[in-house]
Amino acid sequence: MTLTDGLDDLLDDDLLGADELGPEPAASVAVTHNDGQVAHTVYGGLHQYVQRVRDYHELSPDFVRDRLDGFVDPGYHTVGGDRLDGDGALTLLRRYGGAILVGGPGTGRYTAALRLLQGTGQQLREIRPTYDPARQEQLTVAELPVATGFAYLLELPEQAHHIQYGFARDLGAYCASLARRGSSVAVTVTEATWAQLGAVRDGPVLRVGVPPPGQVLGLRLRRLRPDLDLRWLVDDPQVVELLAAAAPAEAVRLAQLAADVLAVTVGPVAADSPAGKEVVAALLSAYHNWEAELTTWFHQHPDPHHRAFLVAAAALEGSRAGRVLAAAEALDARLTDPAQPAGLRRDGVRALVAAVDADLGPDHVVRFRRARYAEAVLDFVITDRADTFQAELWRWVADLPVRGDQQRSSVDRALAARSAEMVLHTALRRRAPEVLGQVASPWSRRAELRATLVQILGIAALSPEIGAAVRQHLYRWAHSGGRPQLLITVAEVCGGQLADFYVEQAMVRLSHLARHGLVEVDDAVLAALAALWQRSRLRQPVLLRLAHWLAGDQPQRAALAARALERLGRPPGTGPAGDPAGGDADDTVGAPAATDDTAAGDTVGTAPRRVRRPDAVLTEVVDAAVAVQDDVGMALGRALDARQLPDGIETLLHRWFDDAAADPEIVGTLTHVLGRTVTAGPAAGRRVARLRALLAAWPTSDDPARQAVLRRHLVHQLHRADPITARRLSRPSQEL
Repeated sequence: MTLTDGLDDLLDDDLLGADELGPEPAASVAVTHNDGQVAHTVYGGLHQYVQRVRDYHELSPDFVRDRLDGFVDPGYHTVGGDRLDGDGALTLLRRYGGAILVGGPGTGRYTAALRLLQGTGQQLREIRPTYDPARQEQLTVAELPVATGFAYLLELPEQAHHIQYGFARDLGAYCASLARRGSSVAVTVTEATWAQLGAVRDGPVLRVGVPPPGQVLGLRLRRLRPDLDLRWLVDDPQVVELLAAAAPAEAVRLAQLAADVLAVTVGPVAADSPAGKEVVAALLSAYHNWEAELTTWFHQHPDPHHRAFLVAAAALEGSRAGRVLAAAEALDARLTDPAQPAGLRRDGVRALVAAVDADLGPDHVVRFRRARYAEAVLDFVITDRADTFQAELWRWVADLPVRGDQQRSSVDRALAARSAEMVLHTALRRRAPEVLGQVASPWSRRAELRATLVQILGIAALSPEIGAAVRQHLYRWAHSGGRPQLLITVAEVCGGQLADFYVEQAMVRLSHLARHGLVEVDDAVLAALAALWQRSRLRQPVLLRLAHWLAGDQPQRAALAARALERLGRPPGTGPAGDPAGGDADDTVGAPAATDDTAAGDTVGTAPRRVRRPDAVLTEVVDAAVAVQDDVGMALGRALDARQLPDGIETLLHRWFDDAAADPEIVGTLTHVLGRTVTAGPAAGRRVARLRALLAAWPTSDDPARQAVLRRHLVHQLHRADPITARRLSRPSQEL
C-alpha cells in the first residue's frame, strides 16, 4: 500500500504516540493578504492573525499607511470613456459624494478606494451591512449609514444575488445624501457583479485601470528589500515575459516570492552572477508553485515513508526533527501495518531530510531550502490526489496534537498551536473554508483543542478571504444542530471578536443554538451573552435581540432569554438569584476599610451607608430609545402570557421594582415599559392580574413606605393601560 493508494483505510483513532519532544522554536508562517497592489504579511502566532483582521475592519492608521506604501496610481475611466488620474477621481468623488470603483479580480480596486478616501481628509470607516446571506437576506441601500464627517468604504459581495435589485440605481441617491452631510463613500465591486446589477450608465462610476506590472513589482521590491538594487530582476526578460499579461495582484505575489527567495540565497546577487541566475530560476519555479520539481520528486520517490515525511515536514515546517518524524510515522502507519514498529528498518531523520531536499539545522529543526516549498507541497498533494485524500489528510492533521491512546491521551499544546496556524493559513491562502470544517468536529470534542479551534474560526470568520463563507458555516451548524461540542464551539465563537464587527449575525446564530434545548449548549449561550454584555457598545443590540427571543414562539429560546436577562441584570458582586456571591446589590460604603465608593467627606469609623447598584438590564432600558423600550415591554407581556412564568422573570421584575423605589427617575421608564406589557396583545386583564400578583409578592425592602407608594402607583397605571378598565379611571395617581 502506498501513500497515494491507501488512504481509504485510514482510521479515526490512530493517535500520535511519540514522547514529549521539548518546546518548539518560534513559528515562522507567513500571513499574506493580497487583493491587488499591496500584500499584507505577518509572521508567527495566531495573535498576529487576530490583529490583522481587526486592522482590516477598523481601517487603523497603520493598516492604511502600510497598504498605501508603494501604491501605483492605476488610472480610471468614466462611463463616458474619459480617463482620470488619482486627483481627477478624487475630484469626482467629492463632487458626487462617492465613487463606485469597478474592476476585475486582483486589479487593486480596494487599495485604490483607500487612496481616494484618504485624500478626503475624513475619518475612514468600513461599512459592515447587517444583512445575513446565510438567511437569504439581501443588501439594501436603506441599511447603509448616513453620518456627518466620514469617508466610508463599502465592498460589495461578489455574488449579485446577495444584493437587492435596484441597488446600483439607488447608489447615486445615497452618495448625494452623504455629500449633503459632508461625507463620502467609495464602493468596490467586480465587473461581473456590476453587470448583473444592471450597471448604471452615468454618475460616479469609475473603472479601475491596470498599472504597469513591472512598476508595481519594482516599487514593492524596494519596499521589501531596500538594501538591494533589484532593478536587474525587474528587467530580466523571463520576469518581463511572466508579467506581460499579469494583474497587479500577480506582480505583488511575485515580489513577495522574490523576497523569500532572496532570504535563502547565499552569495552576492547581481544580474550576471551565478546567485542572480539561481534567484531568477527559483523565482520562476516558486511562482509556478514548484509544480515541475514536485512532479519529478514524486516520480523519483515512490517510497511511502519518504512521501509521508515530505508531507509531515510541509505541515510542520520549522518544528523539531523528532516531532516531524513522529508525525510522518503516524501518517505512514495509517497506510501500512501499524503493528510493525519503525525501529532501524527504515531511514532515520538525516536520510529523510536529505530525501526531501530539506535542511536539518543546528537546533535540530527541519526547514526546506526552497522558498514557499511547504505551501507548494501541501497544494500539490491536495490537488494531485482524490478527494478522499484531502479528508484523510486533515483527519491526520487533527490528530497531530493528541498523544497516547484512547484510554489515556493528552494534548501537546505547542503542536496544537502549530497545527492550528497551519490549518488557518492553508484555509486563507487557498480560500478554502472547508478545511476548517475538516478539523472542527474532532477538535471540538476536546476542551484543550476547542479553545484553539474557536480562535481560528473567529479569525477566519472575519477574514477578507473566507469570512462570509465561514459565517455561513457557523449558521448552518447552529441551525441544524449536531454534536453538542460543536454547538458549544459555535457559541464561543459568537461570544468572541466576531460580535465586535457582526453582532447581529452573532446573535442570530446564538438564537438558533438556544432553541435546541441542550443544557450544555444553553450554558455556552449564556456564557457568550455574558461576554457580549461586558462590551458596553454591544448591550443595546443584545438587549433588543433578547427581547425578540422572549417574545418569540420558540419556548426553549424564550425560556433561555428570560434566564439571560435575569443574569445579565444582576448587579456586580451577586451570584445566582437568592445566592449572593461576594456581596449584595447594595454595597457598604464608609466602613473601616475604605472602598472606591467612599465619598470624599467620609472618614474611617463613620456609620456605613448603602450605595445601590441598579439592575444592568434596566439601566440599558432607561437609556434605550422608546422603540426599544416598547419591544422590551411587549416581550415581557408575552412572557406573562405563558402558563408558567419563565424562570428569572419574577426575580428580574422585583429588582426593577427595587430600583424604581430607590430612584424616582426610573419610575417613568418602568411605568412606560409595564404599560406596553399590558397592551402586548389580547387578554390585557390577565397580564394586569399577573403583574399585580408580582407586585404583591414583591419582598419588603428597607423603605416599606416608599415601596407601598410605588406599588399603588404601578397598579393604578396598569389599570389605565388596560383598555377595559381605563374608562372607569378618571384621574392619574398623584402620590409620587
